[in-house]
Amino acid sequence: MKKLALVQVGYGTVGGAVIRQVIANRSMWRQALDLDVRIAAVAGKNGVVLAETADELSDEQLLACCNQRGAQATGPELTGITDTIANADVVIVMDAAAGEATADALVAALNAGAGAVLSNKAPMALPLSDDRAAILWNHAGLGGHLRYEATCGAGLPVISTLQSLLATGDEVIEIVAAASGTFGAIFSSVASGMAFSEAVADAKAMGYTEPDPRDDLSGLDVARKALILARTMGRPIDLDQIRVQSLVPASLADVSVDDFLAGLHISNEEIGPMALRAREDNAALKYVATVTPTGEIEVGLKPVPTSTVLGALQGPENVVSFRTKRYDVYPTVVSGPGAGAEVTAAGMIADALSLTLDML
Repeated sequence: MKKLALVQVGYGTVGGAVIRQVIANRSMWRQALDLDVRIAAVAGKNGVVLAETADELSDEQLLACCNQRGAQATGPELTGITDTIANADVVIVMDAAAGEATADALVAALNAGAGAVLSNKAPMALPLSDDRAAILWNHAGLGGHLRYEATCGAGLPVISTLQSLLATGDEVIEIVAAASGTFGAIFSSVASGMAFSEAVADAKAMGYTEPDPRDDLSGLDVARKALILARTMGRPIDLDQIRVQSLVPASLADVSVDDFLAGLHISNEEIGPMALRAREDNAALKYVATVTPTGEIEVGLKPVPTSTVLGALQGPENVVSFRTKRYDVYPTVVSGPGAGAEVTAAGMIADALSLTLDML
């Protein structure tokens, strides 16, 4: 039986879900795949927790980390973690953290012959002038040891669909993606007649936004997804080259969250008429990323005909439409829940299992 050792980076909402799904399913993987999946280390803000035998953390230790108990550092720096793990045929670093701080560890793991799986978008959005970006993207291609499906659409097969189209010689004409569950929820409410400010407050109350909705409304998260899609297509582009429409009024950028929500009604005068014009044209206002092989990449508001799958989107759903040379009149569409810890964790685990089989 082959042995897969995981290094779980980040054990919050998504990382915790990864840990729990591994615990729940590894007996099945032993039987179905002849694969022994274990978690040898976890890493978080307090440092790295490494199994004393450099082999496997117990369920109790793992669940303690998920519950934010007992997660005190017992191992080396994350950049050297793969060298300390013994008795494994494959080692994979699972990056469910946020921000660029994990990039060095990912590069070190790949250089040491390990694999990497990401839901964290930031390392894949590093400037191309950063040497780490070249290493990560070189491993993201065919034959590489990095997988990043969960960076765009959680567990939805967005990246793998695009890669399959390209690998079979198809040519992308345009990708249009409603790639934010937060914006999906907000503009579904706006399409039904709710004021934008009320829709944002409602989405926050239902847990669809970050604690500070400006983190969503800035458009940065969608821009990073657009960047990842563009780079997957082979476009050498950086984040600052993407045209991003922020829905955060400049006058509310630095106030408290409560004051931001109270003052957001100033956006209704602009967004309300846009939504009304869209309805009159049998369309719905959506916040989308438009990615093409050449020309400007845009992220922002766009009226989309309600006769299309994208225009009919309801609630916190993601819809990604691939219009290609082969799928021109009727684009290939991937849709479903584009956020949520369980589906994101499942997407990461699916990547890890697939990558393991490639590496064995």
